[in-house]
Amino acid sequence: MPSEFVKEVADVFAKDGPLSKVTANYTPRPSQIEFATSVAEALEKGKTLVAEAGTGTGKTFAYLVPALLKDQKVLISTAGKTLQDQLFTKDIPALLKALGMGCRVALLKGRSNYICKQRLEHALQEDSYVAKSREEVVHLHRIKKFAGQSVTGERGDITDVPENSGIWPEVTSTGENCLGPNCDHYNDCFVMQAREKAKEAQLLVINHHLFLADISLKDNQITDFLPEFDLVVLDEAHQLTNIATNFFSQTLNLYDVRNLAADAVSQGYGVNKQIDWNGIYKTISNACDDLISTTHNILNTKDKQLAVAKFKDKHLLVEPFKKLLNAVEKLSNAVHVHKEASPEMTKLDERCTEALDLIEYWRDVFNGKAVSRSMKGPLLDWFTVKPKNIFFNTTPLSYAEMLKSAREVQGKPWVLTSATLAANGDFKHFIDQVGLEDAETKSWESPFDFKAQGMLYITEDLPTPSASNFSDEVAKRIWPFIKKNKGRAFVLCTTLRAMEVISEALRYFAETEGVSMNILVQNEQSKQELLRRFRSEENSVLVGSMSFWEGVDIKGDALSLVVIDKIPFPPPDDPVFEGRSKELEAEGKNSFNEISIPEAIMLLKQGAGRLIRDEKDEGLLILCDNRLLSKGYGTKIWKSLPDFARTKVFDTAMNFLERCQEPRG
Repeated sequence: MPSEFVKEVADVFAKDGPLSKVTANYTPRPSQIEFATSVAEALEKGKTLVAEAGTGTGKTFAYLVPALLKDQKVLISTAGKTLQDQLFTKDIPALLKALGMGCRVALLKGRSNYICKQRLEHALQEDSYVAKSREEVVHLHRIKKFAGQSVTGERGDITDVPENSGIWPEVTSTGENCLGPNCDHYNDCFVMQAREKAKEAQLLVINHHLFLADISLKDNQITDFLPEFDLVVLDEAHQLTNIATNFFSQTLNLYDVRNLAADAVSQGYGVNKQIDWNGIYKTISNACDDLISTTHNILNTKDKQLAVAKFKDKHLLVEPFKKLLNAVEKLSNAVHVHKEASPEMTKLDERCTEALDLIEYWRDVFNGKAVSRSMKGPLLDWFTVKPKNIFFNTTPLSYAEMLKSAREVQGKPWVLTSATLAANGDFKHFIDQVGLEDAETKSWESPFDFKAQGMLYITEDLPTPSASNFSDEVAKRIWPFIKKNKGRAFVLCTTLRAMEVISEALRYFAETEGVSMNILVQNEQSKQELLRRFRSEENSVLVGSMSFWEGVDIKGDALSLVVIDKIPFPPPDDPVFEGRSKELEAEGKNSFNEISIPEAIMLLKQGAGRLIRDEKDEGLLILCDNRLLSKGYGTKIWKSLPDFARTKVFDTAMNFLERCQEPRG
């Protein structure tokens, strides 16, 4: 028998309920009501709920209604800023209006999203040093004007400075260079003001990175970062696993080492002009260059990821690391003598110590010595080589115990939700990753009529994805559909190389056939600009890799064709994936079934989910991977997708696409 609270929640979604008063053409959705009442029950019982809700379910209101009606403190965490902003500026205000309620709501982002007044002042004093171009000088002074007028200091609110401007790192802070209470602007700091509002909020919207930071700080007995909440909602929960992998990793980044030395130069001459700070910087920079070039030469590549355990010539990096260690020790000694001279020098002294610890650790790792580790559980040492940088990482192969412990210590209900958490209704992979084996799991299908609104065309006569000409053949196959559809297409690729080959081929076809087609390609402009152009410019095709597979919402006629080149299995050369696979194999488990297939299914569902975004959308989904038909696991994968009409026949798919172009009655 439902409780009074559960009934109260359900009534909000009734045909003549509060939502009907503020929503045009409101129609109750059974899946939304069931989701909302499940959240209400989890709140009452203090349980954890893992909920998969298909596109169009209305999951945001489903978890917000019981949270607000319960009149408790609620923390909502999202994967990215887009949903954060949507919740704060649109969804929550609309729902509060519908319910006739008042509520203290706050939005808290990572510190890099706020202008740092201290670093801005320093940048303005040293603009000839920190700004790398005249354009960046212009950006710097625009930021100065904005900071003087803004209440929040959020960089996202300034529209005339590009988000990729090189000046941003100079006017925002990091955990490493923030001076904290020693800063002259501590009392009027934008970050601290946002955190104070967060502590007073009844409903706080943050991101997963901040959520994990709070867990980490509380694990170290630091309890004043975020307040306690009665309910935690983790939206876009499918991204929690990747974000946790990055967050809990410990990384030595050679760019950061150079940046440390550059900061010392800018501060050092102010305290002691007799020290050759520029000389120290050059020595460190040269040592970084030597380490990078040595690694490039050994590996014979400038772009690679590799586990240290598989690096046969790791001993050859010991000497370059010793050279870097000596150079940073010289910097550390110079800074340490003057650490009391200013808050900046005190912070630099701490950063030098942290850098030395990491460099010593990696020197010993490459020397084959046993190293002491501060992190728990099975760990993987690996590194990523780039043309001008190297990232040396120590990554936990599992963080399930950390999340499980955090939930148990907090003792409050958690709701984890997304459109993609299960593989064919099985939540095991996700549950194992986040350590919430006792959670209740539920799923609701999308209310859309996928069989009528969409068709899945699986090509069966293309080469296998491992063939050298695969991407070229994909481009040939999809071009007639793109031409017939006058663009209005997403081409989602699993690798950057495939993206380059396919986009180049599509441009060639358009040019040689005299077809006006606007081929937009990831990395040629910012993601926001590409999406703006795709929405506003006719005959547009957007060719992208992983960053466009999710979090992109384009409704209506602008998008009616989505192409996916192949099943998005985890890259076999990914050291973390390989490390986790070996752990499972050592336990006698099949890593392909336990990791590869579930992760491919969840990502494929995200990519396919770009096509139908509301009940009026229509379109064709093309999957160019014949393993969906020829391999035993293929059926399991394609059955996890929305229930589109399906075909293997070219003409049937083309006829459906033509039907989608007909005027709607």
